[in-house]
Order: sequence, then C-alpha cells, then structure tokens
Amino acid sequence: MKVLAPLCLCCCSLFSFNSFAMDVEATFAELDKDSNGTLSEAEASEDAVLHESFEQIDKDQNGQISMTEFKQFLQ
Repeated sequence: MKVLAPLCLCCCSLFSFNSFAMDVEATFAELDKDSNGTLSEAEASEDAVLHESFEQIDKDQNGQISMTEFKQFLQ
C-alpha cells in the first residue's frame, strides 16, 4: 500500500500533464487558421492576451508564433 499511493500520484500527474499538452496543442491548432504551424499576428488577434503580448511571445522576432514559443508563453 505504501508503494501504491506514490505510484497513483505519479500516474495522475502524468495524465494531467498529457491533458495540458493536448489542450495547448488543440488551442494552438484552433488559432492556426491556415494550418501552417505558426500563428501570424492576425491569427493571434483572435485572443486578446496573445495579441497584446505578440512581440514578447515571438522570441525570434520573425512575425510568427511557433508552437514552442506558444508553449513557453503558457508556462
């Protein structure tokens, strides 16, 4: 029983993380209207927070938010 509780806690944490990752990817995909794998400023304008923070999120300043940049912003 002493081993079971930490194991269950670990599994729950893993499933929660996977759910978060899937939600992030689903949100990104929903915003990525042209399905090119990046968010343009126009696509980001669909969300007020993304639009306001676009320049800070776009770390490489290429005018697009990548999935990596999006995930870093949400952390």
